[in-house]
Amino acid sequence: MKKLLSFILLCLAVLSCRETNNQNQQANKSEDKEFVLLFTNDFHSQIEPTSKDATYNADMGGAVRLKALIDSVRTAEPAVLLTDSGDMVQGTYYFSCFNGIVEMMMLDELGYDVRTLGNHEFDKKMVGLGDMLSMSKVPVVASNYDFANTSLSQYVKPSVMLKAGDVNVGFIGLNVRLQNLVDPTACEGVVWFDALDVADKLAGDLKKDGADIVIALSHLGFSKDAEVKYMDSGIAKNTRNIDMIVGGHSHTFINKAYYVRNLDGTYVPIVQTGSKGICLGYSKIRIGKDGKKTFDYRLIPVDSRLDARADEAFAATISTYAGNLADKMEEELGYAPEDMTKGTPESKLGNFTADALSWMCEQIYGAKPDVTLYNTGGLRSNIYKGPVTLGDVFTVYPFDNQLTVLEMNGKALKNLFAEVAASGGMPVNAGVRLVVKDGKVKSVTVNNRQIEDGKTYTVATLDYIVNNARYGTGDYLVRKDSSQIIYDLMADYIRWLTANGRKVESKLDGRIIIEK
Repeated sequence: MKKLLSFILLCLAVLSCRETNNQNQQANKSEDKEFVLLFTNDFHSQIEPTSKDATYNADMGGAVRLKALIDSVRTAEPAVLLTDSGDMVQGTYYFSCFNGIVEMMMLDELGYDVRTLGNHEFDKKMVGLGDMLSMSKVPVVASNYDFANTSLSQYVKPSVMLKAGDVNVGFIGLNVRLQNLVDPTACEGVVWFDALDVADKLAGDLKKDGADIVIALSHLGFSKDAEVKYMDSGIAKNTRNIDMIVGGHSHTFINKAYYVRNLDGTYVPIVQTGSKGICLGYSKIRIGKDGKKTFDYRLIPVDSRLDARADEAFAATISTYAGNLADKMEEELGYAPEDMTKGTPESKLGNFTADALSWMCEQIYGAKPDVTLYNTGGLRSNIYKGPVTLGDVFTVYPFDNQLTVLEMNGKALKNLFAEVAASGGMPVNAGVRLVVKDGKVKSVTVNNRQIEDGKTYTVATLDYIVNNARYGTGDYLVRKDSSQIIYDLMADYIRWLTANGRKVESKLDGRIIIEK
């Protein structure tokens, strides 16, 4: 009997101990703080889902689906913040035609809490950027851009502090160097600083002001090499106050958070969603009473399964904008008998584009140029086999670039081709034969003739290329700028091809050869 009583007392003691432990665990857990961070980057005006015919990521993304997913997370979680890491705009005809109105409306309707700037936010120049910033209520952080000498300083802050439930979340914005990325006339007055010169101090100041965690919204780009100090991994390695980096610019799909040890030996997660709103970034962040942080991270596909949960009012608003463009953008301009893709040292799309510049120059100035030059980065998509629509033209050539014609002497033209060779090749016209070895010009001819130093040559190109000194177009004798935009001229060119019984096509003809 005594043994039985002892056994019962022991069991009661064990149960009591377990209950106490459970209560302690629950108490400890209740002392932890947590919130959900949702994020996008490089949305690039992908208001509608990607094409169902796309080779990769077909029928993905779209503003309506993205809102449905974000709303679902907010319904399920008590504390949610939504951020963007830059390049919200540029990439579809929505931006070309509406100048950011749709994207800024979307930012507000989806309830973004904070965002930073990418290089493409400057594509409509400072006036256009100012218009966009004034249209949206979402706070903008750009820690290493100084707008003090511009009219936009009221819209951009170096850091912000937000509440997510009971968590104080500090944000800074780390921004890419604009030189050689953006037309210098598009960012006049903006001063850029190295991100490492300001990031850690600003993050530390936020923590002094009560931030439980500091997150960097970065548009610097991702590299696994932490020795590259101007990209995300290098920032993480060389700071101590940044707890997480939400990246952009490089369009990297980071499916599993990439961790880099910082100056204090703490591992900092770096995340990124790719581009075009194909995925929504999700991270549940927990902060223990000891300050230790854990990150549950994943990418959530934005796909057709979300269509059934669409916000009908928001979808109707998007449809209003889309309806205004649909008929116009579906206009068939011509027909491509095969795919034309971009690439270096030459490509079918690049050759087609460079040859089109010759036609444009003749139409506007009445003379055929000796050389045409287009930047490879200005080709934002490909032309695929089948009907070529006006929408396709805006997708491939979305920028507000203008045709610019230069007169330059032969010596300056040789320097231009040296830049083309060093870049690995750029779209040039059919009259050029350039041979490159070890990144340098081995030989070059224009219209089957050697370039003569004292002779004057005509070069048709873009105002963007001339304004960026790195392309070697700064040494010219005469400059003429057309007021017409390249995408309008390209549409006219394809219409002209069709009217003359010709197809939208090109071929590789050896105009640029890289020798090993």
